[in-house]
Amino acid sequence: MKWLVVGTAGVICILTGCSSQTLVPAQEPVVIGEVCITPDNSNRKVAYNSTISALQQKGFVVKEVMAGATKGCKTILTCQSVSRWDMANFTSDISYEWYEDGKLTAHSKYHAVNGLNFSKYINTQEKVNEMLNKMLPSTPKLPSRYDR
Repeated sequence: MKWLVVGTAGVICILTGCSSQTLVPAQEPVVIGEVCITPDNSNRKVAYNSTISALQQKGFVVKEVMAGATKGCKTILTCQSVSRWDMANFTSDISYEWYEDGKLTAHSKYHAVNGLNFSKYINTQEKVNEMLNKMLPSTPKLPSRYDR
């Protein structure tokens, strides 16, 4: 009986897929100002462009810099994303790391699994808004259907 329950749960997860999100929010209030963002290595840049837009809406001045050229930056956000194809393009992964004065102060990751998981077809801008709202709770909140 135990194996039937475990097996059934496994099959459901494989067929429906699961998305996961991890988060460590900034513990200190974040000062709105200039933030340097390093380029996303992905080929689609949907999450990256959505991130720049969200940061600007929150009041930040966004400066794009190469990963090795962040020496003059007080605040840095790294953004990496992955897009996949499964009947349509979708953003499967978004990863953020927020640094203040060279110290990692917040990070967030989103991952959607392939499979019959229709929740993977997210509105990327609203998912980015949700992630940044939660990661930087002292900043102005942006609209997102994913906020709970």
